[in-house]
Amino acid sequence: MKNTHHRIFSSVFVLSFLFWGLTAGIVSRASAQEAELGKILHRVESNAPALKAAHANTEIYRANKKEGLGALFGNINAFSQLQYYNDNRLTRPISPPINFTTLPYDSKQIGYGLSLSLPLDINGQILTRLNALTHQERAANLEERQVSMTLLNRAANFYRGIEAISGKIDALQGQSDAIKKQQKVTEVAVKVGRRPPVNQLRMQSELSKIEGQIADARAIDARLRAYLASLMGSDAFTDSVLVPSNQPDANLNSLLNVTNRPDIQSLQEKKKAARSGLNAAREAWLPKAFVQASWIENQGFNGKGKNDPFWGVGITVNLPLWTGGVRSARIQEAKAKEMAVSWQHETVLASANAEIKSALSDWVAREKQFTAADQSLKTAKEVMRIQTEQYRQGRLSVTDFLDAAARLAFARASYAAALAGWWQADDNLRLAQGLPPSAYSH
Repeated sequence: MKNTHHRIFSSVFVLSFLFWGLTAGIVSRASAQEAELGKILHRVESNAPALKAAHANTEIYRANKKEGLGALFGNINAFSQLQYYNDNRLTRPISPPINFTTLPYDSKQIGYGLSLSLPLDINGQILTRLNALTHQERAANLEERQVSMTLLNRAANFYRGIEAISGKIDALQGQSDAIKKQQKVTEVAVKVGRRPPVNQLRMQSELSKIEGQIADARAIDARLRAYLASLMGSDAFTDSVLVPSNQPDANLNSLLNVTNRPDIQSLQEKKKAARSGLNAAREAWLPKAFVQASWIENQGFNGKGKNDPFWGVGITVNLPLWTGGVRSARIQEAKAKEMAVSWQHETVLASANAEIKSALSDWVAREKQFTAADQSLKTAKEVMRIQTEQYRQGRLSVTDFLDAAARLAFARASYAAALAGWWQADDNLRLAQGLPPSAYSH
């Protein structure tokens, strides 16, 4: 009696341990899948050539902004000069007392010094151009973000496709294993005359068909992996991908907004830049002013004496009167750019609203498809359990058993595809709102 209780306790302990291990494995499997996708998205963000090109484009506009900012502070130059004269230079002062004395002047004059030029932004044109460059830089940065969102979404879709095809391969493999298991039962039944030999041939034919389906699925898997590897900047992607076990967050539907999309924000910045460009073109009609100064250390007699430095300071005001129509053409060009960007913004905004409505509808449809697939899988499992038991008892034909196994495999594959498709719809809905896939984290 004591040994009996001991065996029962041992069995319960083993079963509990196996259940705990299975539960922990499922939990870790789900978390590993999510973490793996997030890691892949970060690799795409780091290695994708298209994103590097977009970042380089942003750096161009950032440098243009710095150049525009530098125009406010003018420039200082160091210079040197060497001049030769072939006449006797005279200094003839015209202020009293008039002196016509010839003073020494070397034919070779060497000078060096500093010159300063500082624009006075009296018409605001420099600040207006700087404002336009600032908005252009922001627009380029937002375009870079949009490229990033698109690439991350594409990578996530490839990954979800691999999840779906992995679920199909697992389902087909499960169907194959179930048939092979019952194939042994059939062999025994054929030997004792309970079943005709054709049942074995029927099962072998079904197994061959399943192997072909698995081969086709693996070819699709290889193609999706190649596309994902190209985005990651690697030669191949060979990591195992698990079928997702969790569902998208339904609360996302309450966050629908297209104004946060980087492409729309980028066009808004381009509109501001175009408006500033138009203002700068109009301000070109206004006068411009400069402060100019220089200091020269001269080597050689120049009328004042040898090695005698001199300096000068002046303010220049320039009022353009006629430019041959150049300024009018530039104003016309700036107006056209502003109109083009405005209409482009309206076009993208209308398209974004359509995209988000379409993505939301697809999200809801995918949710319903998953619910139906989940229910079908539960039904197929129960039918398979009943059909298997009846087949073992000899009360079911081999055709009915194989049909049940095929329906279960189809239900499992449909479940995996529906869940992966739901995640794809969730990622597409996030992209329509200017958000990265949910697996991505900074």
